[in-house]
Amino acid sequence: MKIRTVRVWTDVDGQSYPDEHGTRFFGVPAWAICFALVIAMGVALLAYTATSR
Repeated sequence: MKIRTVRVWTDVDGQSYPDEHGTRFFGVPAWAICFALVIAMGVALLAYTATSR
């Protein structure tokens, strides 16, 4: 038997809602955080390459 869990998130008023858009960290969707990290790593790599020349 599978155990199913429902992810919920809480808004500023303290009300909980089912999370229909995936995992959230501090109210921000996980996909947005991952996207920002990938962009930041690309910028950091370009900056490192430019300064090491």
